[in-house]
Amino acid sequence: MNVIKKKIQKKLSEVKKYHSYFRWFSSEKEVVLLDLPNKTKVRTYLNLIIRLNAYYNLPVVIKFSPFRYFILIRWFKDFDNLYFKKPFSKIRVHKEFSFRGKADFKVNYKYKKVYNQQEYIPNALPYIMHPANYLMEQPEVLPKSVGIVMSGNMDKHIYDTNHMKNHFNILNRWKIYAELIKLEGVVEVEGGAYVRALKTGDYLRNMVIMKWQSGALPIEKWRYYLSTAKFIWCAPGMTMPLCHNILEAMSVGVVPILNYEDWLNPSLKDGENCLVYKKEEDMEKVLNKALQMSAENYQNIQTNVVNYYNEYYSVYDFDAAQGQDFIMLNETIEDII
Repeated sequence: MNVIKKKIQKKLSEVKKYHSYFRWFSSEKEVVLLDLPNKTKVRTYLNLIIRLNAYYNLPVVIKFSPFRYFILIRWFKDFDNLYFKKPFSKIRVHKEFSFRGKADFKVNYKYKKVYNQQEYIPNALPYIMHPANYLMEQPEVLPKSVGIVMSGNMDKHIYDTNHMKNHFNILNRWKIYAELIKLEGVVEVEGGAYVRALKTGDYLRNMVIMKWQSGALPIEKWRYYLSTAKFIWCAPGMTMPLCHNILEAMSVGVVPILNYEDWLNPSLKDGENCLVYKKEEDMEKVLNKALQMSAENYQNIQTNVVNYYNEYYSVYDFDAAQGQDFIMLNETIEDII
């Protein structure tokens, strides 16, 4: 209950801080109109808004409700083409995304279709990196000086649950961390130590784990320093396997090691554009395979990763998906299982 109370208090603070950025749409310009279900998560909205901004040079107008205002007002500061539609007003709609009626894009949240097959689904919206990454320039890619990196929240109370096993039959983040930290060649450092070691290359034959609890890298520099790693060891999120750091890594040429390859669209392929582990017993073998990989083999896989990201996760072609059911990833239990 205290967690919920804190979240509400945080949102109320955001409303107070960002209300001055509130905007009704009042123009004759054509717009992209969003009319999504009330259960739609903030990240789902941002996923769509960010992809739309990369494709259409148009205002994005959201049908107003007090709830949508409450969850989205914070982002009106960062995206100056965001507006709310005034009730009963008429606007010129270029494209409409809705879960009802005859919208140009009839939205559903049946992402299970994606992770249940390996082939590319053109009418499924690609997931995004952390939204802050789209508000910054593409970072410089640095020379490789770290073998494998793993970074994030490793709180046992949050991530050591049966959720991943029961719903997706994969290991949870805590179990992955607890197994890795026992292996030879794995070191745990804070962000400052990671940065200082980049000049020396001390960790080129190691796996480095950075826990948020011990001090990780700031979001503004995350991808810049992440690019120094050859591989990233990906672990599932709290609600669903897919986590934004895999895309952040691929965007700067870092090869993912993961246990949820089918959650990408199309599925990643072991040994071609990723390395895959499934059980605790796999981890040491996969770790050593990555750290001992030849330069030629690594270069081939890395090239495939960069090509994959550019083809499927850089800019999304909305026109190719129009007229079909439009699949989006909404991070609620009922929508992803």
